[in-house]
Amino acid sequence: RDQPQSVPRDQPAANQLQSVSRDQPAANQAQLKACCQKIVRDVQRIYYLNNRSGKVRLVVRGIYTRGKALFFSLKLINRSPLDYEVDSIRFFVAEKEKGVHPLRRLTELTPVYVFDSATLVKGYSRTASVFVLQRTTLARHRRLLIEVLEKNGARQLLVQASNFTLETAKLI
Repeated sequence: RDQPQSVPRDQPAANQLQSVSRDQPAANQAQLKACCQKIVRDVQRIYYLNNRSGKVRLVVRGIYTRGKALFFSLKLINRSPLDYEVDSIRFFVAEKEKGVHPLRRLTELTPVYVFDSATLVKGYSRTASVFVLQRTTLARHRRLLIEVLEKNGARQLLVQASNFTLETAKLI
């Protein structure tokens, strides 16, 4: 099985298109790009999946599905004068344990396709991106974690989604 390549982070974020898996056919890439462009233009569908650290906020605008893919529309909002340099945006499946224990991370999910991934969110601005993952469902005691880390900083953003949220994905 081919290992997916990491998303390059040294290119400007303005309307860039990045592909994590290079061995996909061009037709499939074009379909994914068209779906992602449609998702970016869509209105916000989920209002309860968000997190903030300081004046930086991560909002999951919507979760969509088509075929064997799940599309996550994310928006980063920076309301501080300091730029937010994105180190990584990662997806995990975590297991919830009894009591007040933190979630235990089990596996990291790698995106199949990334549309307009932001590497820098300038002060007082916002950026949107779409991540495509393989379609999956979660057991009752598991959660999907979306984690955004800042490069050389402490403003970490983390959002948890349950299987109920994944099951309510909108069909494209």
